[in-house]
Amino acid sequence: MLRFGIFKSAQYPKSNEARRLAASRVSYDLLDVGEDPTEDKIEIFEDLSRRLRTSNGIFRTTFADRFRDLDQIAMRWIAKSYGADTALHVQDRAASHALTSYEWAVKLLEQYPEATFEASDKMFWLVRLSINGGGTYVIEPGGELLQYIRPPFVVSLQRREPWRFLVNRAIAARARRRFQRLSLPRDWMETAAGTGYQVGRIPFVHLRALRFSRENPSFRLQVRSVFERTPDCCHVLRTMNIFNPAYFSQEQLSDGILAAFHSLKTGGIWIVGRTLEKDFSNHASFLQKQRSGWRVLERLGKGSEIESLALRVSVAETPHDIKTP
Repeated sequence: MLRFGIFKSAQYPKSNEARRLAASRVSYDLLDVGEDPTEDKIEIFEDLSRRLRTSNGIFRTTFADRFRDLDQIAMRWIAKSYGADTALHVQDRAASHALTSYEWAVKLLEQYPEATFEASDKMFWLVRLSINGGGTYVIEPGGELLQYIRPPFVVSLQRREPWRFLVNRAIAARARRRFQRLSLPRDWMETAAGTGYQVGRIPFVHLRALRFSRENPSFRLQVRSVFERTPDCCHVLRTMNIFNPAYFSQEQLSDGILAAFHSLKTGGIWIVGRTLEKDFSNHASFLQKQRSGWRVLERLGKGSEIESLALRVSVAETPHDIKTP
């Protein structure tokens, strides 16, 4: 058996839900909606974004108004802690395609005109590697292969195709071998072309966030890891749907907790939690940085899964100094 992929925007709305659920069979090239996209293309971007799974197994699920209740609580605590003339610096990490960052930033910058807002993620674009003679690879900036596209086929290079689709499985295996034989130079992603190939980017930022960043210098998009420390930089830090036990070990989560602690100013607010996929309810803890650790300000729903760990982790200068009872 064989299975064709979805590689044209016109095919997407005509395909059934089962085919769209398997996002690896939908060309990630459809995320590139251009400078002036139609509403249909924006809908495809949003729908495909919810289904895209990165090489580390994390889904980048997000949608409009996802954090409305979260934003309301955040704005209330910010108002209690800082005057309207404060030059706040807010970071929203693991922001996916930054639509929810944009929605929060619009509200915050209205009330705090001197504020700056940074939306960050490790991946705001994918790399498109087109091979002379046909065939396109979609690759993460870190070098991990995601897809191979050769119409009418779109095959995943992250997960094995089922045995019943022998043709797709063979195409994927051949594509992996072909990529290894390319012998690309170390800096190939920074070039537009090389011998036998062309390189491009597939933007993975929502058009509203991208336009807002261009029109408003107070809103910035930044490639950044959630584990990065920006010492005493933030008044407010949000890390939703990333620091979950399903994604990271306790040691990694402890590293993330310390990254948040050392990135915040004393008295700063850390918003951490997750969204349950079954009902899209938000569960988060609002923690305030004290000199010796965290203070719980409020919980939304059940709070964060890592709240108790955050309260146990001792404040240390490096991840290797972490101590938990």
